[in-house]
Amino acid sequence: MVLGFSTILEFFGLEEISGIDVFFAAMAVIGTILFIIYFALVLIGGVADGIADAIPFLDVNFEMDAEGVFHMLTIQGLLSFMMMFGIFGLAVSQGDYGALPAITAGTITGLASMWMVGKVFQAIAGLETDGTVAHNQAHGAKGTVYRTIKPGQSGQVQVEFQDALRTCEAVAEDETLTIETGKFITVTGNIAETLVVKPLKISDAIAEEE
Repeated sequence: MVLGFSTILEFFGLEEISGIDVFFAAMAVIGTILFIIYFALVLIGGVADGIADAIPFLDVNFEMDAEGVFHMLTIQGLLSFMMMFGIFGLAVSQGDYGALPAITAGTITGLASMWMVGKVFQAIAGLETDGTVAHNQAHGAKGTVYRTIKPGQSGQVQVEFQDALRTCEAVAEDETLTIETGKFITVTGNIAETLVVKPLKISDAIAEEE
């Protein structure tokens, strides 16, 4: 037997509501259920985004500025609006404050929820990385030789860039030099994924830090 909306209302003790309260309750129930489902799919691993991309008329994901402060018109934002609009609208309406205050309270709370949820999902997205290493961002970085760089041959160095300590193939800027393991180096450039380095004196490194 299919679970009807009246049964859901009865479960929450709202079987006696009527008028605009039914609308608020429907928004709250539908928004909450869909939001929980969407969030669960996101936790599973991006399944929801794939579903959203497959539905053209749900393509409402955009940013209004560079930082995405108003990144609210997303599926999760709209669902959170429905959920909070319904919950707070119903609460105010049930308090005998009238329809207009209930709609106002629901709208304000829904918009605030959209903003907060947008920031949370934006922060989650910011934690995701595609693992791409941009070797040109290593220019100027300092590190140590991990595997000796011999004349005309490549070795390995460990340098920190892109907020991580990385081990990369490297060649000496002066092809006649041998830079032994443990020596300090600085990155002067890159050729594709191979870094170009030169020896770094400790005194020079200290002076640059100062």
